[in-house]
Amino acid sequence: MVLLVPVVLSILFLTVNAAALAHAGQIASLAANRGAQLIASSNGDSAAVSIVRVEIARTIRDLGSVLESEPQFSTYDGNVEVTVRVKVPGVVPFLPGFVTRRANAPIEQFINEQDRR
Repeated sequence: MVLLVPVVLSILFLTVNAAALAHAGQIASLAANRGAQLIASSNGDSAAVSIVRVEIARTIRDLGSVLESEPQFSTYDGNVEVTVRVKVPGVVPFLPGFVTRRANAPIEQFINEQDRR
């Protein structure tokens, strides 16, 4: 009985921390997707990037989490990639304290009607 209590508590804490990791992963994924959608439809100037950073931070804050670091943006082959890192509240010291998620979206190109082929 004496050995059973620490085992049960360890399983409980691991389960709670695993749920927190999954929740933070979903929040980070949602924020990264939202940021990729917004930055892909913008013109990519610094004002648009700062607006997208604020929107990502607001999304994460509204869902009850905290950013670990600033969102990162990169472009390649006509796509944009957004990387978001969210803190994970944890009770188990050997599990990670943050979750990272990436989202990709094609950069939108606006073409006038007369320029289409």
